[in-house]
Amino acid sequence: MSVGGVTGAPGGDGRLVARRAGGWTNAIARRDDFINERLTHLADDALVVNVGCGVVRRFEAACPRFLATDLRVLDNVDFASDATALPLADGSVDLVLSLELVEHVPEPAAVLREIARVLKPGGTVILSVPSTVPRHDDHDYWRFTAQGLEKLGSRTFENGEVHVFGGTFEALGYLAEYYTALSFHVLHLKGRRVRQLFPTVGYWLDRRTAWSSSRTALHTLAFDLLFVGTAPAG
Repeated sequence: MSVGGVTGAPGGDGRLVARRAGGWTNAIARRDDFINERLTHLADDALVVNVGCGVVRRFEAACPRFLATDLRVLDNVDFASDATALPLADGSVDLVLSLELVEHVPEPAAVLREIARVLKPGGTVILSVPSTVPRHDDHDYWRFTAQGLEKLGSRTFENGEVHVFGGTFEALGYLAEYYTALSFHVLHLKGRRVRQLFPTVGYWLDRRTAWSSSRTALHTLAFDLLFVGTAPAG
């Protein structure tokens, strides 16, 4: 779907790819920088598997060894597989990436259990989910708060941490941009430069408030959430 420069689910991927004219949203770019920083600390022989990669092989350049998988048979995947039944041996993977996937599966906990199965003891999972984005696919089942994602992840993994990318005002800015674009599209109007100010102002406001990017405060929103956890030692 593409409305006024805001694109969701390119190429029939079924997952929202938060793009604006000119590139990733700043919130997703900051999230990806965080992931890349974690990948730089991997051992030289570490195996990274991107579960539910969609139509792109992201982060491959930062990984010593990298495999990409998706439910569908795509040119960019190394193997096609249901995320709840990965054809990988127990304890064979050092780090699993799963970005914007579990909101599209009926039983998210089943995916997390399968990820834990293939991870080595002490291996890392990095999993992201949307918190405040429009429904964008026929198989779009879930939205998460930071506390909800932490509870979900901590049932399976240890040392779980949730990171917020795009706090309350920035999330509102992206929603304002999206629905202003949709309204302008319906009315055959232009105004891209005005729309793109909303997330920028939102980010500026988030930087000046202590509560708006909180994981626990009431009356908050988030654009995207990232869970980082460790597979149990045994």
